[in-house]
Amino acid sequence: MDDPYHNNVNQQVTEGGEYTYTQDGGGQDGYPYQTDYPPQDEDAASDATEGADDDEQMYEGEYQGVPHPDEIKEARRAARIEAKRKARQAAQQVEEEESLPDQYESIMEDCGHGRFQWMLFFVLGLALMADGVDGFVVGFVLPSAEKDMCISNADKGLLGWGFAIGSEFQIHSWRLFILVCLLPALAALIGVIFMPESPRFLLESARHDEAWMILRQVHDTNWKAKGEPERVFTVTNIKTPQTQEDEFIEIQSDTGTAFQRWTVRHMTMLQQVMANMMSLSAPELRLQGLFLVIVWFCLAFSYHGLGVWFPDMIKYMQYEEYESKVRVFHRERVERFHFNFSLVNQIHREGEYIHDKFANIEIKSVKFEDTLFENCYFEDVKSTNTFFENCTIKNTVFYNTDLWQEKFKDCRMENTTFLHPKKGCHLNFQEENDIVIYMVSFLGSLAVLPGNIVSALFMDKIGRIRIIGGSMLASSACTFLLLLSFSQGAVICWQCLFYGVSVAAWNGLEVISVELYPSSKRGTAFGILNGVCKFAAIIASFIFAAFIGITKIIPIFLAFAALVCGGLLALKLPETREKILS
Repeated sequence: MDDPYHNNVNQQVTEGGEYTYTQDGGGQDGYPYQTDYPPQDEDAASDATEGADDDEQMYEGEYQGVPHPDEIKEARRAARIEAKRKARQAAQQVEEEESLPDQYESIMEDCGHGRFQWMLFFVLGLALMADGVDGFVVGFVLPSAEKDMCISNADKGLLGWGFAIGSEFQIHSWRLFILVCLLPALAALIGVIFMPESPRFLLESARHDEAWMILRQVHDTNWKAKGEPERVFTVTNIKTPQTQEDEFIEIQSDTGTAFQRWTVRHMTMLQQVMANMMSLSAPELRLQGLFLVIVWFCLAFSYHGLGVWFPDMIKYMQYEEYESKVRVFHRERVERFHFNFSLVNQIHREGEYIHDKFANIEIKSVKFEDTLFENCYFEDVKSTNTFFENCTIKNTVFYNTDLWQEKFKDCRMENTTFLHPKKGCHLNFQEENDIVIYMVSFLGSLAVLPGNIVSALFMDKIGRIRIIGGSMLASSACTFLLLLSFSQGAVICWQCLFYGVSVAAWNGLEVISVELYPSSKRGTAFGILNGVCKFAAIIASFIFAAFIGITKIIPIFLAFAALVCGGLLALKLPETREKILS
């Protein structure tokens, strides 16, 4: 078949060996190619030629890794659109976060203040009562519990924060007192079970429907109690910023098995808790958080430490006065005598007791040193602070007494019998527990009442920072004046003043600890601070109890230094008065 294109083309070779192509008849423009070709469409080009052009283009651009200019423009356009979207989303989230406090305040104003808040105050009051009991119950219990368990002054710190059963469990009044002190905690626990969850927490956790239902419950409870049951809860929409964690929970809430959903929810909650704890070290919260930890530690260290120290110091003063009147018997010999009267505040050295009977008596604060007991009989004997040191006991019977192993130190016994022993330390409440010891703790507990009233009235007028700083510095002055107190009355007076002044610092510190943190971090921060408080109280109990009977300078100086340091540092905290909670 003839090729029309080939037949119209003449190939000529020039002298230089180059090929030239001419077409018969020539073109209108004089160019050899523009002749009378058969008419053809634009797309009628050779497939081979078109393919060759595309391959050449891919090789020069895409194949070599160079993006097409149109692709670059499209990528830049998409990046600009995504950046604008993220900027709008961030701005919207910031706007929603800033408007949430005002929105929540307006909702609570619509719910009103009434029966629901009073029920909540009652339950929280029981919880605070249970929390406050531990600071005062120690002073009441220690005088009795230490004798019941034969505990020395150095071991009272452990007793103060972990009441043991003792060598033999006996129902004494101090144990009943502890059981009574448990009632506020149990009542608060039962009350909290029936109280709804915080709506603010539910909003932060993306549980908006539950939050709306609880707010409606608050609204209906308050207005029904006020005689307006027909009043309608008008809130229909609550705008809250949605986080990635909330979206993840929503995606997983309806997928997978029940175990998978439970695992996702709890793992997400754990991650949020850890994220909350780590977020407390954010730059905008780091410095004020450090200040709060130090102030909490200083106040708890001095307050709880002196709470253990005051009753024991009164008791030690009584002991010194009592010991100054001790009677000493040296090398006395008593034979075939019936002791039917109590022995009180005596020391017997190098004595001899032969064929003697001790029956139905009380031996109180008596020490026998290097003494011989031979053929003696002890029956129904009660002892307190009584010891036998380096004594020789022969052919002696102890029947129904509390004279047991801990009473005998380095003693040599020959043919000695113990029948129906009363293990542990036993108390005579009419004699052993002076009413002054209990009055010290009672007056200290009573002294906080005016401090609470004053701090409640002036908290919003003079500010939280001045309440905290002024109270701690005034408490340090009361602590310093304890060095100049040498009587029981003076110590009790300064103790009451210390409790009355320092409780204002506690109230202000708890308020500002809540107000300084946003709602998403508030519970975590307060829990950490309360843990620091308990840790400081345990340390103080050990340290202050260890110095009872040794010196009062070190405990007073430690409490004074802690209060001054915490008070001055508290003045550096930001004021939160008239600030809307975020």
